[in-house]
Amino acid sequence: GGVDDELSLSAYISIAMLEAQHSNLYPVFRNALFCLETASEMNISDISTQALMAYAFCLAGKTEKCEKFLTELQKSAKVVDGSQHWEHEERSSSENSPSFHDHAPSAEVEITSYILLALLYKPNRNQEDLTKASETVQWIIGQQNPYGGFSSTQ
Repeated sequence: GGVDDELSLSAYISIAMLEAQHSNLYPVFRNALFCLETASEMNISDISTQALMAYAFCLAGKTEKCEKFLTELQKSAKVVDGSQHWEHEERSSSENSPSFHDHAPSAEVEITSYILLALLYKPNRNQEDLTKASETVQWIIGQQNPYGGFSSTQ
């Protein structure tokens, strides 16, 4: 997936610890969250990392950081026919070439899914957030194969 650097890995591990309901008193967890908060002040251009950071901050209840990343991500959302999703800035030539199916690359399903989770766990979520979440679900449903799964195990 999108976990290929220390920042993404820290976000991913923080998410796993939050989802497992580990105490935020663990030094490793506190350090990881501090790392994410410090890094969030930099310009993070990678959409995979932005999605992971948004979900981590929303899940941790860090309202300001959560909203900052979701606002930034919304600028790059692709809105088509009542659905929305996110794409990598640059696709490889194999991802651009036509194929027998019309599904997005699995990494884009993963990115969009993390953003959906961020929207659903956003502190002080409102109707607009739920509308965006619904539009995101619409796109994800369209990516399912005939058996209800997706193109990869990601």
